[in-house]
Amino acid sequence: MYIQKITIKNYRNFMGFTMKFHKGLNVIIGANNSGKTGLLTAVRLLREPSICADDFNKNELLEFGKNYREDAPQITIEYTICHTISEEDTEDESIIRLLPFLGMNELTEFQQEDNGATNYNITATIKAVCTLDEKALSDYKGEVAKIADDEFGKYMTILKSFEHRYSWSYYNAASNTTADKKDATEIFDIRFIGAERTSDDVHKETKREIDAFAKDQGNATAIAQLRDSVANDMKDILQSVLNKLEKLFESENNDIGLSRGNVSISQNLRPNVSVGDSYITEVRDTKTDYTVPLDYNGLGYNNLINIYMLIKLTEIRPGRDFRILLLEEPEAHLHPALQYKLFKYLRQLDQEDNLNQQIFVTTHSSNISAVAGIDNMFMIAYDRSGQCADCKEQSLSEQFTDSEGLEKHKEKAKKHLTKFLDVTRSDMLFADKVILVEGIAERLLMPLFMEKCGCSYEDEHIAVVEIGGKHFEHFVELFNGNAVNKRVLCITDCDFAWLADGKVANFESYKTAVPEHIQKLKERFTIDNFHISTQSVGGRTFEDELLLTNFNDPAVLLKLFKIPVSQTIAGFVDTYGFSFAKWGTHSSKLDGRSQPLVKKRLKVFKQAIKTDAVHKTEYERLFFSNLFLHYAKGCKGDVALDILVNEGLANTLIVPDYIQEGLKWLCLS
Repeated sequence: MYIQKITIKNYRNFMGFTMKFHKGLNVIIGANNSGKTGLLTAVRLLREPSICADDFNKNELLEFGKNYREDAPQITIEYTICHTISEEDTEDESIIRLLPFLGMNELTEFQQEDNGATNYNITATIKAVCTLDEKALSDYKGEVAKIADDEFGKYMTILKSFEHRYSWSYYNAASNTTADKKDATEIFDIRFIGAERTSDDVHKETKREIDAFAKDQGNATAIAQLRDSVANDMKDILQSVLNKLEKLFESENNDIGLSRGNVSISQNLRPNVSVGDSYITEVRDTKTDYTVPLDYNGLGYNNLINIYMLIKLTEIRPGRDFRILLLEEPEAHLHPALQYKLFKYLRQLDQEDNLNQQIFVTTHSSNISAVAGIDNMFMIAYDRSGQCADCKEQSLSEQFTDSEGLEKHKEKAKKHLTKFLDVTRSDMLFADKVILVEGIAERLLMPLFMEKCGCSYEDEHIAVVEIGGKHFEHFVELFNGNAVNKRVLCITDCDFAWLADGKVANFESYKTAVPEHIQKLKERFTIDNFHISTQSVGGRTFEDELLLTNFNDPAVLLKLFKIPVSQTIAGFVDTYGFSFAKWGTHSSKLDGRSQPLVKKRLKVFKQAIKTDAVHKTEYERLFFSNLFLHYAKGCKGDVALDILVNEGLANTLIVPDYIQEGLKWLCLS
């Protein structure tokens, strides 16, 4: 039994919000203040209903003058619950819990198992409505009538004064008939472990689970018998003391008037054996075999132990699948490796259908998202761009489901991401904006470029993701039509072939050429939130475009050029600078290894200049950028690092135009 869908109106970040869930593991990711905690709290309200004025959606309340002078605001939450029952399972308690909320036609389908048993899939919907007591409505209207439409602060003060007059009512949403509060709030056993937690906070939930075992009839009887047995044993030990107390009080009974009321003081021992209070978790050292209290262990491991136990304890009482665990930011106090390990374990249980409960997790951890599984993840965002700000959500399972009859683009992308969505690349799931780059050089230098372009890396919440090649389509698919709308900038190389068959291409073909991989991206992703930037001043990759961009600053040009080239070439440029003519005249002075490389390039670029003298300067610069790229292509990361550690170079470097243009687009909104 699980919550399949929730619909929330006028609660916290949610003005009108609907979200579907999975039966087992649900990992909810998003930026801060996007609504993740509010979503968990909305689920928790089904078990522990509460209300305060700040729970109402503020965007709705801002219109109180128009909407809430005659009627007080209210909150509505609908919980759609699904359950599969089997004719063979006579111990299933879930159907009994759902009966008050079933419609007339809830046996929507049945299926025949191989063994001949019939299963029915049933759906029940609980509508919970939080409203102001009708007896208080007149007083509310009178108070609101005293203030103007623009006095929102005063309105909130009034609303807070009526908090105690609000209450929750429950309905069968199918028939719109009222239901008892107890019937609704006792369907699920919901446990909530918040982000601001200590080991004791988590341990309390474990104790609650133990106490729940104790309430089973067989266990309760056995515990009552244990209390009697302990009482008798204690009496045997303390009988002499009890006798003395009895004689002491008996002699004074009449003196204080107790005898007149037919009352006397009696002595007994009735130990209160609380299973939850008696239960403790300890840690055993596996090397020395000694045991210490949990308090002596590290907080991270304690949280891990208690969360693990809370999950595993559900296996003790089979057939009761009405548990929900709400886990907020489990990464708190937990080492990244342990986060990864825990969720790898949870994912395995989920795949094997052995979780025995529905689990909701909110997280900011890329370690968790890297292993939780795409099908288990949901993106959530608070959209502030529209007139009516509201939350939006996207199931990644649905995001990567191809429409019937179409090519399986999404299926291919999902397989790729499942393999390559590691800890680093998972950052894009949490960011507000994303920059996709081909290699490590762009990724390392992008924060510097953003700073130079006035595009704040931190304030804009931008993730720079290196995809390690040109397979951008698999990553862009994550944002293709995604309800959680994020701007995605793709910075890719044009890879224009300047040198082919011993000739240099002309500039006109460079300007008009559209690389095949870029053309495919443009045709496939016609979405407004996607933009492609590539070289535009003669470069074929990031490195040679960077050199060409900085050609007019001799000091920067020299420092940049000398980073990857050989000592021979570095010495040569120190002597002859970036004079194409001097390099042609003195190239015979190069060593035997460098000379053929340089002369070959000099020859083809000299020929290009003869053919197109108008672009003489451009071809000469291309000669040096081409030579620079030859040496840089095998050490691109090292080139980027050398730039970053050289403050003089980093501060004076000019950002290539195509990157400036892309960042400007990215930071428009």
